[in-house]
Parts: sequence; structure tokens; C-alpha cells
Amino acid sequence: MAVELDEAGQVERIRGDRDHQWSRGSLCGKTASYADLIHSPDRLQVPLVRRAGELSPASWDEALAVIVEGLEGVQGEDILALNYAGNMGLVQRRFPMRLMHALGATGHDYGVCDAAAEAGYQSVNGRSVGPDLDEEAVPGRCDLFLLWGSDAKRTTPHLLPRLKALAAAGVPVYVIDIYRSETVEVVEAWGGRGLIVHPGSDGALALGLCMRAFDERAADLAFLKERCEGGAEFRAEVTGAWPLERVSRETGLGEEELKELSSALFAARSPLVKAGIGFARRRNGGENMRAVASFAATMGWSDRLFFQTGDHFGLDDTIISRPEIRSQPAPPSVSQVGLGRILASGRFRAAFVWGHNPAATLPDSLRVREGLAREDLFLVVHELFMTETAKLADVVLPATAVTEHSDVFRSYGHRTLQVGWKSSAPPGEQRSNVDCFAAIGRALGFVGDKGFPTDGSGPAFEVDEDVLVGELLAANRARFRDDEYHRAVAGEPVKLAPRTFEGEGTPSGKIELASAAVEAGGGSRVVGWTPDDGAGMRGTFRLVSAPSTATHNSTFMHVSRHRARLGEPRARVHPLDLESVGVLDGALLRISSEFGAVTVRAIADPALPRKMVRVDGFLNEDLVPEAVGINALVSPETSDLGGGNVLYSTRVELEAPKERA
Repeated sequence: MAVELDEAGQVERIRGDRDHQWSRGSLCGKTASYADLIHSPDRLQVPLVRRAGELSPASWDEALAVIVEGLEGVQGEDILALNYAGNMGLVQRRFPMRLMHALGATGHDYGVCDAAAEAGYQSVNGRSVGPDLDEEAVPGRCDLFLLWGSDAKRTTPHLLPRLKALAAAGVPVYVIDIYRSETVEVVEAWGGRGLIVHPGSDGALALGLCMRAFDERAADLAFLKERCEGGAEFRAEVTGAWPLERVSRETGLGEEELKELSSALFAARSPLVKAGIGFARRRNGGENMRAVASFAATMGWSDRLFFQTGDHFGLDDTIISRPEIRSQPAPPSVSQVGLGRILASGRFRAAFVWGHNPAATLPDSLRVREGLAREDLFLVVHELFMTETAKLADVVLPATAVTEHSDVFRSYGHRTLQVGWKSSAPPGEQRSNVDCFAAIGRALGFVGDKGFPTDGSGPAFEVDEDVLVGELLAANRARFRDDEYHRAVAGEPVKLAPRTFEGEGTPSGKIELASAAVEAGGGSRVVGWTPDDGAGMRGTFRLVSAPSTATHNSTFMHVSRHRARLGEPRARVHPLDLESVGVLDGALLRISSEFGAVTVRAIADPALPRKMVRVDGFLNEDLVPEAVGINALVSPETSDLGGGNVLYSTRVELEAPKERA
């Protein structure tokens, strides 16, 4: 993005960078209004410390002294490092781990977002690189595009112009989803095709396509022999197991629809398949992704399957996090998804939170809040706003926005990297992650090499964030060509040249259709499929927490324009389902599970599948009688692979709210 400043040096406007090869000068509506977040009157301006049960303003020196006192006598393994992707830069996001390493803190497994999808994908393909969509998703280089489990209009809008151009050129574009999303609607308007499957049945569809490919001699047997491990074993497993009638029964697609899809896929010679992560946020999510990756391998398309681009960049950020300054081996990480239960058990005596709002974003969020509010847990939160988590803290430290610090950003969905140098000053006493956690480190006595296991470690907390950006780039100098490096330092968007790899990054060095590693971890050697069991929940209806058009993350819930765009909390339900529970269109609807409940406005949606309730994005908790968000309803159970979130396995009951006495 490009930042425009006024005469006083303050951010006036955020716009798309015309020189950025992927975004091409456009931004999604959420980021385009980021200046509202920067200038929000609700931003935290000064540190806050808890006195007599209430948070009150303090100086930085006072707040740091409270932190030092709060950690007195606390062992490293009893300190929880609790961060996530509120800040996406490599420097600001990773630097606080330097302090956590110095303290000997316990980390978590980062399971809440794409852990199951990544585990399933990488169990087959090893590395997450995929095709260059910017160059390949164009007429002449792509003769079919399959978007599987991704509402791109809301989550990856820069892909849409490419899909539109493909459709206009007569290239078949298919979208697979569990309801008629905005992406399905717009692609069909362009002449593409949407296919609506039963929730959690993506793996069954993929395996059915595999069997059909073998039966119709569409499978790439040479590819399976040369580049895959376990191809024959996989073929034997799926052959005969997935006839059309079974696939139709499990997925809800008609047999003619299945024949149409398979015929189009088998006729393609240079297709692209982009897999989202929605179908992996389930109890059977890892195997769903594993099945999709196995289908791509069956067709010889593994290099044409896109999941994410993390391994394209290959940047070593340990110079920022400095794990070598730990005096003891790191304790085993804990489950992020199951954190509520862990905190409820009484574990941990202190926690540091940055780039994360776990009280709102983690499953079983009521128990997470109770755990973070424990009297015997000392909680430090670094934040832009008074979030649900910050309200529970003993010390709240004000954070900078993205234009107010320097950082290095790599992409999740394309191949471009960019350095964002600080372009504006913070409005108050906000400090960046680097400046904040460096100050805490110095206050705790980590000065120079003091307290570290080896001499010559170098001062860990006498740092400058601009210098750290330079050090990160210099440490990875071999990853850049000369022109790429100089453009990166200048703050220009840089699309890094592809890396050269040896082997596939799996234990065997091949694409693994039979995985000894998965088997050793308690999974099946060859991918199978079982229906989503709902994480053992008892509800009649499937909850779908869909992407929002108004908010990227919970931070945006603290900006008035985004709250206004989001509006009153609503739930979409099929009219016959509303009738079955005695709730009228437009009336209040109580949605409940074993873990919590929310009351929102019901919207009758005849396009929604039966027995499904759809709630978009984060809820404005100020407008929810229970004063909680949608994650209060979600189970802390984990996915089949990767310890991932099972958000879309949530089962709920619907009813009219009971009248208050």
C-alpha cells in the first residue's frame, strides 16, 4: 500500500501501490480505510496499570516497574508467550520472542488459523510454494481454474480480476463451496460455475475424482511413478471405494454434476487449483486438504495447486527472535486452540500478549477470558485499542500502527516482499513491538550480554528497529538478486525470483501419497475420509462463521466506521429452519452451544442450505446481550492433523430468546 501524508506529516490517505505487481494500485475496502484506524480517538495513548482493580494511566517507567515486580519469582516455563498475526511484519511480529527466549517462556503451537490446512498440504507436497498466480492465472497459460473452499471476493479480492479475465476468454472457472457465497454469485455472473457441497465433504469429492481419474485413464501415471511416493498404494486404496453414487451421497452433488466437473478437469492441460483453508477448519480438515493435494498429484498437477507462498521467500528471521539466548531448551509448546482449558487448569503465572486478542478470537472464548482474568495470572498486553483481552490485563501498553514503525512484509498469497519504513509519528506515547519489548528487556536487567548463556551474544535489547530491518535483509542477502535487494531497501515492492529446491521437502523427498510420517503421528498412511463429527457437539444446526466485508480482524471492531459498516449482528438462516424454531424473519434469534450463546437478528435466506446458520465476521459485542462474540460457541477440540481450529465443525441450537422477567 502507499501512504499519503499531509503537511504536518500525518497520514491523510491509504491507497493501493500502483507499482505492486499483485494489487496493481487497488486495496480491499477494509484496508483502504485504515487511516480511520490510525486516527481513531479510541486508540490507547498512554500505558495503563491496574490499581485497586481498575486500569488507570501511568508513565512508561511506572508500567515497566510494575512488570518487573509482577515477574518477580516467576519461572520461565510459567510465562506464556501469546502472540499471533495482528502484526504481519517479520521484525515487529518476531522481535518480542527475543524477550520470551531470554525469559525462558513457553510458547504455543499457532493452531488457530491454517494449521490443519498446512499439515494436510505439507504431508503430501512438503513445501508451501505453489504456482505464481500472477503469471499463470491468465488466458493462454491457464485453461481451467478451480477455486476450492475460498470466498475470494471477501478474502483475496485481487484474484477476482484475473478470474474475470479468464472467464471472459472462455476459460472454465469453477468454485466449490458450502453455500452460495458472493464469489460463487459473481463467478456465475461471468459465466463460471458454482458447486455447493455438504460441509466437510471436500475430501470425499477429491477422492471420488481420484478414482474416476484412474478409471477413465485420466491420471498421470508417469508423474505418479517418477515424482510420487506410494502412488500404487494410493491407487489401490481409492479404486472401487468411491463410486459416483457414494460421492454424490456424501457431497450432495448430483451424479451429472460430478460427471460434468470431472470431464472438465480431465480435459484440462494447464489448470490451476487454488485451495482455501475454510474446509480445513474442521475435525476432518487436515485429511480434506490432504485429499485435495492427493487429487492434484493424481492428475500430475502438484505444481499447479496453490495453497500459500510461505516457502517461496525462505527468509531466516532468527536474527530477530534470537532463540540462542535461551539458557535452557524451550518448554513444549501448548495448544493455542485449547488455551481456555489449559488456563482453567491453573497453568501459568504470567502471560505476555501482542498482536493477538485471544479473549475474542480463540475458541471457547468464555473460558479463555476466565483464565486470563485469574487473580494468580499476571497479564501484560501490548495493543492499539482497549480490546477484550486488554480489559483483563494488569498492564496495558499502547502500540503503534503500521505506518508508525518499520518492518519487512512477505506475502501469504503471492510472491512479493516489501519493506515498510516508518512514515508517520504516533499520536501519543505508543511504542512499536521492538521499542516496547526492548524496554521491558532492559528493565528486567537484560543489558548487554548480561543474563545470557554464552559470551559474545551481543546486546539483545539495545536496538533500533530500522537497524533490525537492515540486519534481517543483510542476513538473507543471498536470497536477493542485486537489483531486488536495492529495491527492497528503497521500500519498493519486490517480487523475488523463484528458489531452487532439491526434492519436495517431504521425508522421502517425493510427493507423498503414502506418508510414514502421518502414520507415525497416529494418522492413516494413505489419505482417507470420514465425515465431520462436529467435535462431539450436540447441536442440530451447523454454524458457519463467514468472512466479513467490514473487518480484517478484531482490531477493526474498535473503529467506528467499521462498526457502522458491520451493523447490527445478524444470522442468516433458511426460512423453513426459522419457521421450525418459531422465529420470524427480522426477529431476535438465540444461537447456543455447550460453550456459550449469542442473541442476534435473524435474516431469512432461502439460498442458504438447510440446517445451517451463517454469521459474518466478528460480532459487535456491545450489541450482543451476552456481550460475547461468535467464538464463545466454538469447541476447543482440535483437527485431525496439525492441532488446528475446528470452527466450522461447530453445532448449535436455535430458539427465540426467552423473555426476561
